Amino acid sequence: MNKFLKIFIFILLALAALYVVACFLAPKKLQLEVEETIDAQPNLIYNLVNDLKKWEEWSPWAKLDSNALYTYTKRTEGVGASFTWKGNSEVGEGTQTIKESVLAEKIKLALEFNGVDGISNSTWKFKEENGKTKVSWDYDGSDTAFPFRIFNLLMKSGLKKSYQKGLTGLKSISEKRAKEKIYNGYEIKEMIMPEKHFIFNRQEVKMENIQQFYNRNVGVLFAKAAAANIETDGISSNLFFKWDEENGVTDMATGLSVREPIDIKDMSSLTVSEGRALQVDYYGDSSKSSEAHYAIDEYMKDYGLLNDPPIIEENVTDVTQEKDPNKWLTRITYYIASN
Repeated sequence: MNKFLKIFIFILLALAALYVVACFLAPKKLQLEVEETIDAQPNLIYNLVNDLKKWEEWSPWAKLDSNALYTYTKRTEGVGASFTWKGNSEVGEGTQTIKESVLAEKIKLALEFNGVDGISNSTWKFKEENGKTKVSWDYDGSDTAFPFRIFNLLMKSGLKKSYQKGLTGLKSISEKRAKEKIYNGYEIKEMIMPEKHFIFNRQEVKMENIQQFYNRNVGVLFAKAAAANIETDGISSNLFFKWDEENGVTDMATGLSVREPIDIKDMSSLTVSEGRALQVDYYGDSSKSSEAHYAIDEYMKDYGLLNDPPIIEENVTDVTQEKDPNKWLTRITYYIASN
């Protein structure tokens, strides 16, 4: 019996020695990097990473626990944006914060895992190559206590697979968005808009009074145009020159498009020059078109574009004839500022 006990103790000591050697040879921290070439421009891909809420669309961990709880800071994109997560054993708990963000070039994040000492870092890099984007994503873990360093070897393969899976998901979403140009369910159309002429009434209006302002002016515009024998295309529009969300007001006009520049007493006129524009067809009550506007905003961010006011909402459908709001067409146009 003593012989077997001695053998058992020897085996335990040998295993302990091997474990110590393995920990000695193992890296002090877990580090890895994955790369992918994506057929989309850097801005577009960068925006899907820089906005932490968008991680839910492609992150491999978001799919491991559909019931995980995510709590975001008020700011969800750029430096200072952060979220905490709490999920099952595969997801764990922790906090992720953007520490550095350089447009279409680099994003650095800090990761804190509940129950684990130290802060880990993760860095994204975006580089345009031959019309596509080379994306790299690395992980630089915090220093691991000596007795646990062997886990840096054991965990690396699985974590690297998760990172690669995340890049694959990001590639799929990015390339689909770049090809189809669909945002929030709305197709963004790029076009050259011809010169347009308007007669209108313009005023600073509280946002909750936009519809009231339109209703008060549209009939007056049509009546004055008819009295002056001015030919219109029969389509009324709202033109937004400034949108002040913080103060809840907008500098806007209700107008009619006319065939040529003309002056009418007590009416303003405007000619919008021919130019490049983005356009979305929105069906429904125009007062609920905010998601369509957000879609165009996202598109402009992805392609580094700036708006040249006014933003125009054309009420294409005659609502006095079509009673179903779901069939009301509002054509939203954003003119693009020249570089």
